[in-house]
Amino acid sequence: MILSLIQPIIYQEPAFTYQGSAQAYERAIAHLDGQDVGSEVLIALTSTGKTLFVGSKSAPSASELEAIAGAEAQPSSLGPYVLEAGRYEFFQLALPPSIASIMALAPIAIDGPPRIYVRLLKEGVLTIVAQIWISR
Repeated sequence: MILSLIQPIIYQEPAFTYQGSAQAYERAIAHLDGQDVGSEVLIALTSTGKTLFVGSKSAPSASELEAIAGAEAQPSSLGPYVLEAGRYEFFQLALPPSIASIMALAPIAIDGPPRIYVRLLKEGVLTIVAQIWISR
C-alpha cells in the first residue's frame, strides 16, 4: 500500500540505550510494554540495515486525538528525529520476533530505498504492532 504522510511525525530521544538495530528493536518492545496505548518507537535504517536513529513518542494527548479525528493539522512540536512528510510504501504486521524478520520483507540492496523505517506502535493494552515505512 502507498501512504502519503501529509505532515511529519516528531520523535524524542528514547528512554533506553542500544547498540545496533537488533538491540534497539528488543529494547523498544520492552519499553513499549510499559507505556500507554498509542506510544511508539521509530527505528530508522539505511537500505542496507544500518541504524540511523531511534526515536520515541508518547501516547497522543486528548487534543492531539481530536485533531487526528478531525483530519486537522497537528500542533507543531520539536524533537531531534522526524519521520518526514512524503510518500511511503507501507506494511503493517503482527510483531515479528526480530528486526531481521522485518528487514527480510523489505527490498534491501545497495541501490535500494534511501531509508526504511520500522515503526513499533502500542496499539492495545497487550498489543504492539510493527509497521514498515519505505520512502519512495
